[in-house]
Amino acid sequence: MRGKLWTVRLVFFLAGIGISVWAIVVPYIKIHFNLGDGVLGLILLAGGAGGVSVMPLAGIAVARWGSRNCIIGTAMLMCLLLPALSAAPSPLAFTGLLFVYGANFGALDVAINAQGAVVEALSGRLQMSGFHACYSLGTLAVALLASLVLKLGGTVPSLCLVGAAMVLVGLTQSFRLVPRNGDAPPAAQRFVRPNRQALVLGLCCYAAFMTEGACTDWSAIFLRFSRGMAIDGATLGYAAFAVMMTVARLTGDRLATRLGQAALMRLGVALGVVGFALAVLVNSGLAGVIGFGLVGFGTGNMAPLLFSAAARVPGMVAHHSMPAVVAIGYAGFLTGPVMIGLVSSHFGLGAAFGVDAVLLALTFFAANSVA
Repeated sequence: MRGKLWTVRLVFFLAGIGISVWAIVVPYIKIHFNLGDGVLGLILLAGGAGGVSVMPLAGIAVARWGSRNCIIGTAMLMCLLLPALSAAPSPLAFTGLLFVYGANFGALDVAINAQGAVVEALSGRLQMSGFHACYSLGTLAVALLASLVLKLGGTVPSLCLVGAAMVLVGLTQSFRLVPRNGDAPPAAQRFVRPNRQALVLGLCCYAAFMTEGACTDWSAIFLRFSRGMAIDGATLGYAAFAVMMTVARLTGDRLATRLGQAALMRLGVALGVVGFALAVLVNSGLAGVIGFGLVGFGTGNMAPLLFSAAARVPGMVAHHSMPAVVAIGYAGFLTGPVMIGLVSSHFGLGAAFGVDAVLLALTFFAANSVA
């Protein structure tokens, strides 16, 4: 069991590498093709749209071939797509590749969470927050590696090759994952409408992912233009959010065992709302950085708790409930930053974060769904 636990942690880490390298490719493509912000924003919708569109098919694929085989297949395709993204010959080609990459990553996300839910059940202990912490560590590792590679004169395409090589090396341990015959019970290979509890979990996941997308895309802009911080200081808002989210996930399984899963989710939501209030209502850059850190710490365990609960939805097998919850969550990550931009254009960025905080607060009353 110890080998399986560490291997699941490894594949979550590899997924973090994949999403972080993609995030580094985006500004490179913007500069390479001299794209405006509006055009780039429309292009980026392709990645999220690909991820959302593939979710029902991902559940069918996991049911048919097992989560281990799906992890291996999608991770290997990711290794091919990362260098291809950086070598796209035109914005149109990049958009098409990004749609495929988003679809493939969405399928990988479903597969690793399905495998994580199986291993968590076999271990008899809460593990999902620790798995997602490894995902966050993967993103942080690539951010540090990218800084080093670029300072030493490396290029973004070479970084993509390094990231792909790291994933391939990690996949050599995939034989330790639970095979198909030990996976969750097979499900009918067709689309199944989510039931009420799956929808509640999905909507909570939507709020959590919307918050993550909003802080990722808009925290530095808020601190730069609403709090007057220099750009190097403004980026500390997202850094605080990402680091504190990782810390929350590293401690989440122990806290959930001690406090209970529903209580941990309520506490996290409360901290997230307080963090938004601190960032928006206190006219200070430092307060903004601390506030975004609190949002990261508060919401860090929401996705692990919700995904773990998605594997236990009464009346649905995990291969149907998990993709439904993840798909609704991805929709939040896709539409959240867009909603923030629309509200901000009319009422200001502070008001937009306030709308996010209200939607996040509503999940407080659905916390029992993760118990």
